[in-house]
Amino acid sequence: MVENNKIGLGSFRKNRTERPTSFNPENSAEEKRTMPNDTILEHPKKRLSSKDLPKSIRLPLDTHSAISTLASIQNKKIYEVVTDIVENYVKDLPPQSKKLVRNNVEAIKNTKI
Repeated sequence: MVENNKIGLGSFRKNRTERPTSFNPENSAEEKRTMPNDTILEHPKKRLSSKDLPKSIRLPLDTHSAISTLASIQNKKIYEVVTDIVENYVKDLPPQSKKLVRNNVEAIKNTKI
């Protein structure tokens, strides 16, 4: 045997292989998922009449007053202001909840057609 001060397999190996050059992998393109459209609720092209608006909601008097004031400031109908408010609220929801809202709205649109 070869007498060497080294202990283990390193004492027997004469030709060591070189360590391969190391490199840092490139960051892959960040996957960003988006919803099909930014808006879930759409404003109709024409002003809707009461026969086109099938549901009514009950609101406290102060909330109704605030919504009607916003509508008069923006020169919109109350249902348009409510649509804007709901749209802004839905934008802040997590993606799972947003998808549920989108699916329900699309189901209603498909049944109307």
